[in-house]
Amino acid sequence: MDRQAQKILEVTVVSAEDLRRNSRWVKNTLVVVQTDYSTNHRSTSIDTEGGSYPSWNEKIELPLYHNVRFIRVEAQYKTSSGAKMMGEAKIPISDFLGSYFPPFYLHFLSYRLRDRAGEPNGIINLSIRVVEPPQRYPGGIAIGYPVSYGSKV
Repeated sequence: MDRQAQKILEVTVVSAEDLRRNSRWVKNTLVVVQTDYSTNHRSTSIDTEGGSYPSWNEKIELPLYHNVRFIRVEAQYKTSSGAKMMGEAKIPISDFLGSYFPPFYLHFLSYRLRDRAGEPNGIINLSIRVVEPPQRYPGGIAIGYPVSYGSKV
């Protein structure tokens, strides 16, 4: 298995809607984003004020290996004994990566979260972009990231 990242996955966790724990409102929520590899995961900070409608607007970057088939997004709430899962979504890579999308295309996506029993429990709102890692060449020049789109050159 080739463990060298071919691309970088930029996931901006924007917000969630209607998160509940045992049909009750929640607080102290966070989101964990993970690829197929269990060691390849990152999380947002804890939202303490949004309740069942938290907002993070945090960018998470993960290496995207060539054989990854999906990413997993999990909404959790923090307790004194640790974090507990409220809902998760498994997102196929084909939803945002493929021959139909131009490089650096920014996708705005929403997914239904499901709890451990498979019941619906909220919606997660994300933006996802796949970028090439910058390449270093002699002389210290890095290429691979675009100049800001919309800027006048």
